Amino acid sequence: MYAQKKSIDNVHIVRERDRQRFRELFAVLALGIPIGLFLLLFTWQNLEVIRLGHAASRLQNQRKQIENENKALQFHLDRLTSLQSVEQKAKSLGFERTDPRTVVMVESVSVPQKKP
Repeated sequence: MYAQKKSIDNVHIVRERDRQRFRELFAVLALGIPIGLFLLLFTWQNLEVIRLGHAASRLQNQRKQIENENKALQFHLDRLTSLQSVEQKAKSLGFERTDPRTVVMVESVSVPQKKP
């Protein structure tokens, strides 16, 4: 006796959906997606805080550098416009001191305007 194998035709067999499993999957997704979005938003916010902190530190350092440059330029301006410096420059250009009792009067002259 030989056993013969019959072919089974499963074309008409339809698997029924497991409604309980579908509800569990929906519940997990309904809870998981908002939690995931919250974690993503929280991470993004913390990274922005860190980035802005670095930018603020960089700007504070830049401000200190500019303030130091401003102080150096102000010192240089004060040195160049001091009375002693101006007197030395005037002497090197050939100017001489005038008599302090000399009074020079300057009058403004108005020029008549031409009418068109």
